[in-house]
Amino acid sequence: MDSCSTDESCSALSPAASQRKPAAAAGRVRCDGVTFTVTEGGEVAEVVRGAAAPRVLGSESFFDASTGTRHHFVDVQGQAEAMLFLVSVREDQRRIIAIRRF
Repeated sequence: MDSCSTDESCSALSPAASQRKPAAAAGRVRCDGVTFTVTEGGEVAEVVRGAAAPRVLGSESFFDASTGTRHHFVDVQGQAEAMLFLVSVREDQRRIIAIRRF
């Protein structure tokens, strides 16, 4: 597992390698060239350069009641390959707290 600070982009060691990125309290978090945000409705969205609004990503999710965190599995098409991320969102704060790439 490879981790990085909240100020830098994650980079995979191999396509199968997983990594975790702790997220800052800011509204946007970048990992492996993808910028994520959370909508007012609590959905995970991708911030696309030049777009008027973030693009909501379809996801499967589950809620961890003990931490108040919803974990979203999202697929994102990168320039070279499709990527699967687990994006963890604190529902009470509507902010990303962690991102893990598989």
